[in-house]
Amino acid sequence: MIAASIKKGILGLGRVSTTYYFNEIQRRYQLLHDEFSTCELLLYQIDFQEINPFLPNNFENLIPKIESYLAQISKMGISHLLVPNITLHETLDKIDFPFEIYHPVDLAFNYLTEKAISEIYIFGTFYTMNGRYICEKFAQKAVKSLKPNRADQTWLDTFRKAVYNETQTADEVKHFQNLIEKYTTKSPVLLACTELSVFSPKDNLRCIDMAELQIIDFLK
Repeated sequence: MIAASIKKGILGLGRVSTTYYFNEIQRRYQLLHDEFSTCELLLYQIDFQEINPFLPNNFENLIPKIESYLAQISKMGISHLLVPNITLHETLDKIDFPFEIYHPVDLAFNYLTEKAISEIYIFGTFYTMNGRYICEKFAQKAVKSLKPNRADQTWLDTFRKAVYNETQTADEVKHFQNLIEKYTTKSPVLLACTELSVFSPKDNLRCIDMAELQIIDFLK
């Protein structure tokens, strides 16, 4: 049971990513508790199309839109919020709000520190793999961010769009998991895109999934 002073919520965004988080939370919660247990939470669903055209970094439009959603969420009494979109946390870092969030970058850094991992490959959107946001945050803590080669970056960005549109093929999923195997022979891989998390290999301990870290923290 969740303490009465804690009311947990999810900001509903894209259907695939939001459904993935919700189902994983409920699946894991049931494993931890009695047979018919379900995790208490609130879902505040928005029209993702209202913000998706402005991702990843059109902050002039993103900030006021996100602030309006957070104001409504605050009225619901939510004290802890999970946001199922890794890229959107760059915008959230620029906003003040009266509750805790399950921050994937902070959770990832804590995990890397605990496991004494000093360098890691980033798998995500093309923007995430080449942008400064995660790299600079990790660099402040002496963690080096590595990038897949250009061809693999392009393939990963195309694949995560296919997952979003639910048009991925079995061969594409296999190729994605093979890429993880390829890069984890060199250094651990960090999945920094929820659509990639949907097909993450659960048996590869050198593949670290930001979404999974958020879900684990949500269930504490």
